[in-house]
Amino acid sequence: MRSPDPRTIAEAIDASRNRLRGISPTPWLDARLLAQHITGLDASAIIAYGDSLIDPRRRSRLFELTERRARGEPVAYIVGRKAFCGLEIAVDPRALVPRPETEELVEACASGLAQARKPRIADVGTGSGAIACALAHLLPDAVITASDISADALELAVHNASTLGFADQISFVRSDLLAEFPPDARFDAIVANLPYVAETSDALAPGVAAYEPWLALEGGADGLDAYRRLLAQAPSFLEATGSAYFECSPDNAQALSQLAAAAFPQAQVEIRKDGAGLDRMVIVRHATST
Repeated sequence: MRSPDPRTIAEAIDASRNRLRGISPTPWLDARLLAQHITGLDASAIIAYGDSLIDPRRRSRLFELTERRARGEPVAYIVGRKAFCGLEIAVDPRALVPRPETEELVEACASGLAQARKPRIADVGTGSGAIACALAHLLPDAVITASDISADALELAVHNASTLGFADQISFVRSDLLAEFPPDARFDAIVANLPYVAETSDALAPGVAAYEPWLALEGGADGLDAYRRLLAQAPSFLEATGSAYFECSPDNAQALSQLAAAAFPQAQVEIRKDGAGLDRMVIVRHATST
């Protein structure tokens, strides 16, 4: 990476930002996060000590990481972590990078179960374990079972649960959706962020398909293959007063809501928008559920 040989932290961040300008949608944020990673400073300190000298080794390291970002690699993979619902989730290419819209899915589920005593939750397709860990954090008495078909993703999820102190609250099972769950298992809530990108979609950000696991992204012709299979299983595992929370694409939210209504004919099915005003969640609630 060419640079004017910046001497201070602020100058190095500025050089990194300039390299990412026009490549990343958030060049300044990316540059700051990479600088925090190589200096060990938090967001406030990286600004407060911006006029401090940066040693050549750290400067070179920052520019190496900046080049990786310029090639499209997610910042979270480069630094190995992602902030999610107030937690630091370890991330790597074994699982998707947790998204802000998934935080809203967690918040919806936690709000729906706020008055429940020791709610039993199934997190289907847990990936990095971000949803399960966040729900354990927000609902300290919840009992959570998290599943994934990928042994590699489960290994990462187990690491996160253990590192964050939720190992006693979350159990993990390798399963294709709910297929390996005990047939008598029952849950007060099922939450799922399954693959929902349609095969022909061009909506993915540059670098996502190149670096993040396609198994966790692609959902068939209309993006709903995995949800169709889950909805064939879920009614047998959800309590009569239970609820379900599904993340989806704005392009298939209406179709998913129709599938959910057919699977749960006695329930109320709601499409909920995310913070950007896009249809992002389908929520199933029974009349007497919380």
